[in-house]
Amino acid sequence: MHPPTPDTTGPDVIAQFQRLARHGAWADARLLAAARRAEGDRSTVLRELAHVRGAQETWLARIEGRPSTLPVWPTLSLAELETVGQTVDATMHAVLAGLTATALAGEVAYTTSAGVAHRTPLVDVLLQLFTHGQYHRGKANAALRAIGAEAAGVDFISWAREGEPSARPPAPSR
Repeated sequence: MHPPTPDTTGPDVIAQFQRLARHGAWADARLLAAARRAEGDRSTVLRELAHVRGAQETWLARIEGRPSTLPVWPTLSLAELETVGQTVDATMHAVLAGLTATALAGEVAYTTSAGVAHRTPLVDVLLQLFTHGQYHRGKANAALRAIGAEAAGVDFISWAREGEPSARPPAPSR
């Protein structure tokens, strides 16, 4: 295990993690809106979106040194996903708002869901949190396409080009 290099712990890095969190909340809102509009069996879409939130909550709990309030693979309805999403986003905002360069240079001690103890640099935990979410958002979009629904555009660059909008759901398609 290598400690983070000094250039991965400064205020600019913290600001980028905050941007990634805002992007993730926006992407999740777009996917929820697409799932709401979709017809057919949305169970795979909901499973992937619930896992995004379950994994986020699990990593945030590890960072905060507390038990997770969700399993890694929860079963959630659309309404529950919306409520859980708001809670997880608020927790994420609070965790990132409280970050310091000193904390970012530290490690997170935790036990995996398989019962294995680890110590991981916080910067790597945060990168895992954000990149893992993107992977499962892609799987949710693939599941939407598989049932004939329109996929939601959730790319970071699209969000940035749109002026970094908030997580409000997009207007319905006409």
